[in-house]
Amino acid sequence: MPKSINARERLLEVISILERNTDKEDMKTLHEIHAMLPEHANVGVGTVREDLLTLEDSNIYPILSVQEKVGLQKHYHYDGRLFEIHELRLLMDAISAAKFIPQSETNGLLMKIRKLTSKRLAKQLNNELYVVNDAKYDLGEVTKVVEQLHTGIQDQKLIAFKYGRYGIDLKFHLSNNEDNYWVKPHGLVWNSDRYYLVGEYIAEGDIRQYRVDRMRSVQVTDESFVPDPDFNLKDHVSKMFHMYGGEPLTLEAVFSNKLINVVIDRFGTDANIQAHGPDTFVLKTRAIMSDGLVQWLMRFGHRVKVVHPETLVNQMKEEAIKFYENYKE
Repeated sequence: MPKSINARERLLEVISILERNTDKEDMKTLHEIHAMLPEHANVGVGTVREDLLTLEDSNIYPILSVQEKVGLQKHYHYDGRLFEIHELRLLMDAISAAKFIPQSETNGLLMKIRKLTSKRLAKQLNNELYVVNDAKYDLGEVTKVVEQLHTGIQDQKLIAFKYGRYGIDLKFHLSNNEDNYWVKPHGLVWNSDRYYLVGEYIAEGDIRQYRVDRMRSVQVTDESFVPDPDFNLKDHVSKMFHMYGGEPLTLEAVFSNKLINVVIDRFGTDANIQAHGPDTFVLKTRAIMSDGLVQWLMRFGHRVKVVHPETLVNQMKEEAIKFYENYKE
């Protein structure tokens, strides 16, 4: 038979009842709270009343009591929620949409989030987000690797890892003769449902991007490094397309007015955009010459025309010819 609980355990039980079962729209009376205590507690109503008075007078535990008129029962509720219900919904939607989180871990995280509010409010969090193309990637240890990378970035420690990609045989093949890559980690970037590590590849001394899901045997070493004070992660990433690296350039292109929202989505409302005739506008911006940039521009077909620099103009022409040849009878 379970033994009776002591005074400290009883107070903790009362706190737990308030956190799980009350909110500002669902308050409980003294007798309702007393009824929720476990049967073996062997606690009287008067004792619970004293506990509630202690919590009311506390400057640490946020409990509120409401008494409409003198002589009527008080109603109590916990008032220390860190998150509003809409904030919890945002967290749940973000986790549901993140393809790098395995489904089993997604379910566990959603259950934990529901425990951050009262049981009544948690029922409002049962309708989960529908994600188009919601297949979760089978990435295994990605969440653990992300934690390691954050540690390396924070502690300014070199990262060692193996890196590779899938071949047409659908098997994963390691690059660099299966040797480690040694990198000074500058930051993590979230792009197109994937994590990327941006860092300096020590062997070549240049900044590169690595897809985290393609990293294997990640180690945070004991070797420290001094970050480059002139490197700006936000500025570096803003010039990239699809996380491809390359040489910087000044891009000038004429777009159809129908693409204005696409361009604003990519460059923001502060972009250098000017009207160019009744149906087009000109974009001038700094970018990085890469296959990713060409792919981004090609997706808009005849609705975009690159006018500068000449190297990119020529590459667009070559790509257009290849595209045409691919479909020519």
